Amino acid sequence: MMENQFLPSYTIGSNAYEAVPEVCGFYGKTAVVIGGNKARKAAEKRLLSACKGALEVTGSFLYGDDATYENADALANLKEVQEADMIFAVGGGRAVDTVKKTAGEMNKPIFTFPTLASNCAPVTAVGAYYYPNHAFRSVWYRTRPAFHTFIDTQVIAEAPEEYFWAGIGDALSKQYEVVFSSRGDTLTYSQSLGIQLAHHCSDGLLQHGEEALNAVKNQTVNKAVDYVTQNIICSTGIISNLVPEDYNSSLAHALYNSHTGTPHEGKYLHGAVVVWGVLVLLTMDGQTEERNKLYDFCKRTQLPHKLAHIGIKDPTELVKNALIKPDLRKVPYEVTEAKVMKAIEDLEKLN
Repeated sequence: MMENQFLPSYTIGSNAYEAVPEVCGFYGKTAVVIGGNKARKAAEKRLLSACKGALEVTGSFLYGDDATYENADALANLKEVQEADMIFAVGGGRAVDTVKKTAGEMNKPIFTFPTLASNCAPVTAVGAYYYPNHAFRSVWYRTRPAFHTFIDTQVIAEAPEEYFWAGIGDALSKQYEVVFSSRGDTLTYSQSLGIQLAHHCSDGLLQHGEEALNAVKNQTVNKAVDYVTQNIICSTGIISNLVPEDYNSSLAHALYNSHTGTPHEGKYLHGAVVVWGVLVLLTMDGQTEERNKLYDFCKRTQLPHKLAHIGIKDPTELVKNALIKPDLRKVPYEVTEAKVMKAIEDLEKLN
């Protein structure tokens, strides 16, 4: 039996885009840019300057308003996209995921340019997709992740700080969900490698997260920003590519995906809801020491650590909907409504 393993490659730094001609030149001479309006405004000047005289950018297009199959298909019908040698996906996770599907269906090389350190989407093969009403729909896999990712840390630092904040929350889920989902399994080599990496995902975030957040608040780059950005985008993404879909998420993401379709007050970023879900998972699983470390970090950084922080008063519907999400297909023991509700109640008592 044959197995293909494509691991992410990336360039990081405040001058990362200068590497574009050398890296992308092997794949053709023309590219089209697709992303969000704010993302393109933040990155396009730097990107076009780097491409000048080496690669021709033939068009720049808005990806849509969410990562949907419909938006991916609409982009594939654009003449400029059809004629370009490669596609540059610029922006956050939903923009990148939309372009992943477009490029995948068209069999075109894709290069990603994250303008936010909010999740691992720029370096993973998987994308998360939503219905036009923004409720979660499904995941979809490319045959490989982006051909290369260019991470300009100054662009990251100048983005709205709440995305970096929520990105830390999302990244904190990787260690706990992957290790929980794979517990007790006999692992292949690549799965074992991914699990070993996952075991060390959270320590650096807890150690450097506050310093990085303070730097981003001032739109400055330092070693902590470099470290945390790579943890959010690259560490979690490498793990995601090494382990199967059923290991990549668990209760925290099931609660988030339920949250998108459950009535709640206010608007919340993906990672903000996910990190609350991690606290629930650790409480349910009896990992009290880890839960307390994460809880204290959430309090210090104002990440959600109680129901009110995610706009929910009664979690009953949230939990019922979470239990039927595919994120919970692979668990080491039965996850029941009673167990999750008890964990939420216990977590609320800490507040």
